[in-house]
Amino acid sequence: MRIKITTIILIVIALCLITSCTKPKNKMEVYSFSGEDENITISNGLIIVTDDLEKFIGGNLSFKDEEPSGVKGYLKRFFFYKDGVEVTIFNGSTTMKGTTKGLHISSDLGSISSKDLFYDNDLELIKGSLNFSISGNLMNGEDFEYNLVLAVKKVY
Repeated sequence: MRIKITTIILIVIALCLITSCTKPKNKMEVYSFSGEDENITISNGLIIVTDDLEKFIGGNLSFKDEEPSGVKGYLKRFFFYKDGVEVTIFNGSTTMKGTTKGLHISSDLGSISSKDLFYDNDLELIKGSLNFSISGNLMNGEDFEYNLVLAVKKVY
């Protein structure tokens, strides 16, 4: 009788260990992105995907020469191409009225998160065609625009 109880206990322990070891783990993928050209640099961008949350962190923008001065307003945008059409992931704009001093363009590009930020195969498309654009106008009426293709790498 004692052997049967010991055998049953060992079987129960073995089943618990097997179940806990084979239990599906939470999915987590982390990608970094960056890019630079002769005018601007994007660094420290992240895409984090888990079972419960998808997060896009724009990273930091820096200008290689001087930042445009006398900025009246600007739009920053991250996008990718799906079937040849631009699809915006995240954008933000800043404008000002009633002053003669221009805006400073923030180096922090912001973030967005949602349970379903990326659809179907979008993450694969994003890894292959992530772009950044910043455009705006100056107090003197001139316009500016910078576009950058970003490299996406899997970190985890």
